[in-house]
Amino acid sequence: MTISFKHIGLIIGIASIFLSFLFAGRQQGTYQILLLGGIATAFFFYLTILFARNKLKSKLFWSALVVACAVLQWLTEPILIDTSYRYYISQNQNTLNEINDILQRKQGEVFMLNDSVTVKYDTLTFHEKEKLKRGRKDLGVYLISKSNKGIYYGLWGFLDVRLGITYLQTLEHTGDKYRHLTGSWFR
Repeated sequence: MTISFKHIGLIIGIASIFLSFLFAGRQQGTYQILLLGGIATAFFFYLTILFARNKLKSKLFWSALVVACAVLQWLTEPILIDTSYRYYISQNQNTLNEINDILQRKQGEVFMLNDSVTVKYDTLTFHEKEKLKRGRKDLGVYLISKSNKGIYYGLWGFLDVRLGITYLQTLEHTGDKYRHLTGSWFR
């Protein structure tokens, strides 16, 4: 069996699918492009392998490889996505800590969507609001929400799908709703 362009294309497509999950939590646009591009590429080249004039043994080998990669992807997807979130947290640790320090000192709820800050019960100084706005922009989040349970950072959202990380002030509220990432960080 010789490796040809269609085999290399299939492998590149599959690799793109795996690689995409490392961007799922921190760069949603990159994740979507890599995932959809990888699926389309792998699907196209897989079809060219199936409909080419190759031996049945070769077609079965590449089919088995595709199935094995699908199973491997299914098993590693949660690990790769969690790694993406952990990378985001480590790269933005100082800014996240600064925002958490401001919000943890406040009583009640704080909700920040874009540059609009809504505070319930307690007040934020002008300086604190400006730090929050600057931090939100530096983090690339569209939403920051503080409740009595924790602080939520919205990384991406569309219709009813929301992706983000949550800093829990106490770990008693975790339950099955949250997936632990590192320290007090959950997704």
